[in-house]
Amino acid sequence: MQIIQATKEHISKISEINSVLDTEQYHFSSPDSIERFIEKGQYFIAVENGEILGAISIRPIDGSYQIFTIATAKSNEGIGSALVEFAINKCKEDGIKKLWCWSLIRYDAKGFYESMGFEEEILLKKQWHNEDCYLFGKVIT
Repeated sequence: MQIIQATKEHISKISEINSVLDTEQYHFSSPDSIERFIEKGQYFIAVENGEILGAISIRPIDGSYQIFTIATAKSNEGIGSALVEFAINKCKEDGIKKLWCWSLIRYDAKGFYESMGFEEEILLKKQWHNEDCYLFGKVIT
């Protein structure tokens, strides 16, 4: 598996993969949103044998990087871990010292982020359109 920068030709498949993240109020699978991240060079995809297995968007915010979205076509196959490792390495390459993300409780991703060395910084009740979410962070060394 390799992780490469996404291009506009990947939008449809990224949208399909990201649909699992959609909420009633926000569509992470929106092709327009995905395209904006791609135009800024902030979307990356995991590819194997020509098949897109997962995607991650990473954006700079106040001297840190935020994982804005991460989703995979299949669970428990190491795709998400590879994408997060890619983000960690990108932080190192770019001299960024903190990587963080939000995650809705219903995504059930707390164990995943903790296994990747992230710490739960805070649990925010009813933060995202009346849904509880975690804020996870990782100091990059």
